[in-house]
Amino acid sequence: MLAIATTMAAFAHPAPDGKGGAKEMFHKIREYKIKFLAQEMELKNDQKERFAKLYAEMSAERMKIWSPVRALEKKVGKDASEEEYAKVSKAISDARVRDAALDQEYDRKFAEFLTQKQIFKMKEASEKFKRKMEEMHRSKKKGCQRHSEGK
Repeated sequence: MLAIATTMAAFAHPAPDGKGGAKEMFHKIREYKIKFLAQEMELKNDQKERFAKLYAEMSAERMKIWSPVRALEKKVGKDASEEEYAKVSKAISDARVRDAALDQEYDRKFAEFLTQKQIFKMKEASEKFKRKMEEMHRSKKKGCQRHSEGK
């Protein structure tokens, strides 16, 4: 977790040369997440590569499910109509159902080379990683707010 926090802190500040953007940061975070999960799951060397590939595949599929929903959520403003809210609510519900089915599908695929304990630890570690990222995001926001208030 310390390595992830250090890396995230480094990415939180733009590089002096202006290189490296959100896309690069996204790829680095995903890379660290997979390494973190593998460590938490106590994967053997022969499992790591197969896990990384399958996890990346699952993440891409999950992104296909949720990206359109996030786009809809951003479009809904304070003065949206009931129809617009209903459309977004339905999209969220549908995405949750598809996401649960995806989770079950990939549980079966992971079970081909992981133990049930490792699959459980993957889910547990994924939530742990998510919480840590949210904490870091909140603390970064607070730091930015304090910085802008001091100007």
